[in-house]
Order: sequence, then structure tokens, then C-alpha cells
Amino acid sequence: MSLGIGFGAERLGLAAIRWPKTASALLFALITLIAASLPQLRFDDDIHRVFLTDSPVSQAQIAYRDAQSPPTSTVLAYIKADQAFSAAQLTRLRDVTLDLEFLDGVIAVASPFALRFTPSADAAKGTPVFSAEILNNYGADIAAFRDLGTGLPTFINEERTAILIAIRVNLEHAEIADSLPVIKAEFATLPEGLSVVFTGEEVISLEIVAGLKDDLIALNLWGALLVCFAALVLLRDVRMVVLAAVPALLGAASVLALSVWLGYPINVLSNVIPILLLVLGVADGVHLAGHLKASGKGARAAVMRIGPACALTALTTSLAFACIMLTRNAQLFEFAVLGALGTLLAFGVMITAFALLALVIRPSARAAPQFASAFAVRLAETGLCWPRGVVLGALALLLLSGIGYQQTKAWFPLYQNLPQGSETVHVNDAIAKDFGGVFQMIIEVEQDWASTAVLVAQLTRIAGPEAVLSQVGIARWLGHEARPSPADLSTVPANLIAQLSPSQSVDRIFISVPEPMRDAAAFELFDRLQNAALEGGATRVFGLPSVMRHEAVRLISQLSFSLVLAALGASLIVALAFGSLRLFPLLLVPNVLPLMVTGASLHVWAAGQLSPTAVLALTIAFGIAIDDTVHFLNRFYHARGHGETASGAVRSAAHSAGQVMVLTTVLLSFGLAVTMLSDFFPIRLFGGMMIVTLWAALVFDLLLLPALLGKRESVDA
Repeated sequence: MSLGIGFGAERLGLAAIRWPKTASALLFALITLIAASLPQLRFDDDIHRVFLTDSPVSQAQIAYRDAQSPPTSTVLAYIKADQAFSAAQLTRLRDVTLDLEFLDGVIAVASPFALRFTPSADAAKGTPVFSAEILNNYGADIAAFRDLGTGLPTFINEERTAILIAIRVNLEHAEIADSLPVIKAEFATLPEGLSVVFTGEEVISLEIVAGLKDDLIALNLWGALLVCFAALVLLRDVRMVVLAAVPALLGAASVLALSVWLGYPINVLSNVIPILLLVLGVADGVHLAGHLKASGKGARAAVMRIGPACALTALTTSLAFACIMLTRNAQLFEFAVLGALGTLLAFGVMITAFALLALVIRPSARAAPQFASAFAVRLAETGLCWPRGVVLGALALLLLSGIGYQQTKAWFPLYQNLPQGSETVHVNDAIAKDFGGVFQMIIEVEQDWASTAVLVAQLTRIAGPEAVLSQVGIARWLGHEARPSPADLSTVPANLIAQLSPSQSVDRIFISVPEPMRDAAAFELFDRLQNAALEGGATRVFGLPSVMRHEAVRLISQLSFSLVLAALGASLIVALAFGSLRLFPLLLVPNVLPLMVTGASLHVWAAGQLSPTAVLALTIAFGIAIDDTVHFLNRFYHARGHGETASGAVRSAAHSAGQVMVLTTVLLSFGLAVTMLSDFFPIRLFGGMMIVTLWAALVFDLLLLPALLGKRESVDA
């Protein structure tokens, strides 16, 4: 017996119809397991996983983090004053920094109050820049320290309206989520006129996780309600809505449980998978319920007739997810695995639940809305009447949009992963303006001291004063031009020296920089610093800024290859499913064209920036866009099998499948529109691009596909 275009997957539904009690028991057990698993959902709190791959830059960053003993994280407190700090305000802030040093788990605190002048015979560790009693003329003391020419950070800006306090925390003692509230409590009673905001790599991660938890609930709750409401308005049949929505809801919930079973945490990317599979499940449910309603032949006939096409669409969507596994990023790999397996699991749950419900629920006799059928038929007739013009126009549009897509620029800013309205984004910008930046660029050198000193001077000229921390700066503070001896360095905190000189042959230079892809200026600054470092003899340049700068481009390149593979693979599978390789080129144009149009539209709504999220959206959208093609071809070949000519079969498919294609696209759009409510730009971008692609795919499937099929009278049914 032939497996058919669905490769036999629809037999899950047929089995449920044949053994309804057993299927109901198994489905109930699965639902119970899903419900028990949902409270165990985890959220990804490692900001590095967004970018890291297996490249040398990523491996250097991973090795650096693994070598930290104990593992540490730095919390940055940015204190802003309405006007120049008063002596009383500074005195209170100094008390806060002293209290911070006594907190459990705090290893070190860097602030203006830790500054000391060059050691002398009278003061072996140097005289504090701020005297025991801070006076209003403290600005002169800060200026005197800067005049030493060390280049070491003072942690207070030139206008004396902002102070940066760096609190280094031992992660073995407590996670940042536990330490941060304790740290914040020390700043609870700041003097009037002062405000404080916290940032840092792990602090940013915490903010993302907190936003994700709220976002996940909102997206799935409102998405489900919106899809059900839209289905009720469009279909005007409560029983049909139940048949379409309930199985889809169970399928989407199963994907969340699958993330628990796989041990994968939810992140900004995977957060969108449940709502995506929810709307896809509803679309399949509408196709199934629509046939059940139109034919009146019962559940078995609906599953046998429409189930194979639904199975094939699940397979193409799963393949699109699977192609993303080719990337070397752990977070994207997990996204791909969860999406690929989740799509298949959701289909299995959906087809089983639909079959069981269809045994007891029959849609009403009320006719479906005719606007969808009229729209589909009109487009198909246009394609049939003017096939040459439609095809030439489509090819011209494909060429123009392809050129537009090629003009996009690989760009992956971290700040876009923060919730909308995040104060952290503005604080990071302020820190970049006043202190160089939040993130640490790390440069390792293995060369003579003189060459290292020249390199530090060059980097300081580019990065700005007080943005570069190195042993050269420590030496100048000690009053030496040569490399300081271990005895000289005994006055400097040992953990700082260990960071700056991890071995006798290696020196490290730390540069505070803004996020490299914050804007064009930050991008240019990073590249200038990196080029200067490499030209100056640096052995390695790494750190989170390096990872953000280079891995973004690498990931986008890998994802673009996945997009091409998904397009070719999905088209080939559909062609093989219908038993005609001649369909392969015919499938590519109507389904690649929407992707190019959407990709080119990034110039309008994303400043021409091509992010990993954008390429992901295009990849998954292709796997979904080809779903309409599958349903159209399914009806087309069915009509051809009953003796219709190619043009007649196109009209038949446009009337039957086209009507449902329009309705499901409207429903998908309503469901994905909920992503516009997300606090995260990547999720809004993902949803928006999906909607644009789906509508473009609908138009081209109903316009271009009839033009191509109508000219192929020789195509076998």
C-alpha cells in the first residue's frame, strides 16, 4: 500500500478513529504528562550562548571564562547626579562602597574611592585620592591623579555627575539572581538628587529572563484567545472552531513540555515556537474541519483526504527547523531541535485529537464566508488568463527583490534582545559615553615590554582616556617605565595582577568598549581597536565584544546556507511526495519569491539590517509558505485524477483549497500578530516577517502557481 504524500503519518488519526478508547487514554496520559512538565520550564540566563560558536574567537572566550577560579561576574552600578556631586553625596557613596566590600560573595569593589596616588616612602600603598573627610574641592585631587598620566580609570566622569562602581561577585558563593538584590539594598538610601541603575553581562541576562517569563505567558495566552476569536468571527461556527483550535492548543502545549524533556531552556528565539505551532495547528485544523463540513462524509474521510497534506506540511516545516542545526551555535541548535521535533510532535497530537473530536462533533450546516473563495478564484483566474505576463512579472520581481536582499547588512545587536523600554539600554549608552563602555575587550600579547607599552599608548589614543586597563598603566602609577617587579606589584591587589598577567609570558590589556553593533560609530571603534591590536603584535583578541562583532556575521552566514538548504530540501520533498521531479523548479519560484520580497523589505522596517532572527524567520517561513502550495497541489492533482484539464483543475483547487488557504492565512496573521505585543524586538521582527511572507506566499500561490500549472497540460495527474 502506498504511503501517499503524507508518508503515512495521517494513519495516526486513522488509528485513533479505529481504536478511540485506547487513543483517548493515551492522549489523556500525554496531556497529564504535559501538564506536570510545564512548571519545570527553565529560561536561558547565559548571555554568551546567544553568540558563541566553535570558532577560535568563541573558544578563546570560553577558555577564558573556564579559567576563572572562582568564576566571577561584575555588577556595574551607575550613579547619576542632577549636578556635580557634593562632598556629602560622595561621603555617603564611599560608605556604600565600604559596606559592599563586606558583603558575602563580593570579591572586590572598584570605585573612585579606591584611587591612590603613587606610592612613596611615607605611604607604601599610596595616599588615597579622597581624604578621610571629603571636601568640596575634591575635583582638584581627581585632576591631580589624572595628571599622573597613568591612563587608569577614575570611575568618575569629567563633569563629576556620574560615578561607576564595579562590584566583582563570586558566582560559586551565589548566583547573580541572589546577589543582586543584596547589592541593590546597599543603595536603597542614596541622598536626594542621586539615582542608580545596575548593569553588567549577568544583570542583562537576568533582565532578559524576567521579560521572557512574562512574554511567554502573554504570547501563548493572548495568541490562543486571538486565534480562537478570529476563527469564530471568520468561520461563524463554534463547533468548527473547537475542531480546529483544541487540537492545535494541545499540540502547542506539547512543545513547551518537550523543551523540559530535552532539557532545553527557553530563550528569546525558542519563545516564539509554541505560538508558531499553535497557529500552524489551527491552519491544519481548519483544512480538516473544512473538508469534514463540506463533504459530510465523516472523520475518517476527512483524515484520509486532508491528513496527508497536513502531514507533508508538518514535514516541510520540520525540515526547515532541522536545517538550522547546521549552525555552530548551541542556542540555535536547541531552537532547531525543539522546532523540528516539536513540529512533528504537535502534528501527531493535533491529528489524533482532531480525529477523536470529529467522531463526536459535526460542524454546522452554515456556509463558510464566500469572500475567501471569491478572492482565491479571482487571483487564480488572473494567473490563468495572463500566464506569460504573470510569470515575467514574477521573475522581474524576484530579480529586484533578490538584489534588495543582497544589499542587507549582517547586523546582530545585543541591546535588541532586551525588553522594550529597558532602562539598561540607556544606561549602557551613558556608560559608553562617560567610561568607554560596559563590555570588556581583551587583548593578549606575548612580546617585549617596550612593544606592549607602545601598543597600550596606541589603544588609549583610540579608545579614549581611562578606557584601557593594563600592567603598563600600573607601572606608570608606580612611577616606573620598565616592567615592575613582583616586589613592586605587592602593593597592587593580587587578583588584579592575576588578570593582567596570567603567566610570565602573557600580558592582558582590557579595554572598556560599547556594544560593537550598537551603532555605526561603535562598530568602527571596535574595528579600529582590533586592527591596532593585531598590527601591534597582539596574539589574541577576544572577550564578549569580539564574540558579538564576529560571531554575528558568522551565524548569519551559516543561517543563510540553512535557508538555501531548507528551500531546496522542502521543494524536493514535496516534488517527491507528488511523484514528479518536474515539480521541483515549479515549486521554487512561487515559494522563494515571497522570501526575497520579505528579505528586501528589511530596508523599510529594519534599516536594512539582516539579523539571525530575520534569517530564521525566512527559513521557517519557507517551510510554512510551502504548506499552501501543498494543499493547492493536493486539490489540483485530485481534480486531475478525476479527468479535469489543467486549467479546470486549477479552478477547482482555487475554489476548494484556495478558500481555506485565504482563511488560514488570515488566522495565521491574527495568531502571529500577538508577537507585536512582545517586549522583545527579535520576537516582533520574527512575527512581522512571518506575516509578510505568508501573505506574499498566498498571493503568489494563487496567482503564479495557476499561471505555471495552467501551461502544463501535460503534467500527469
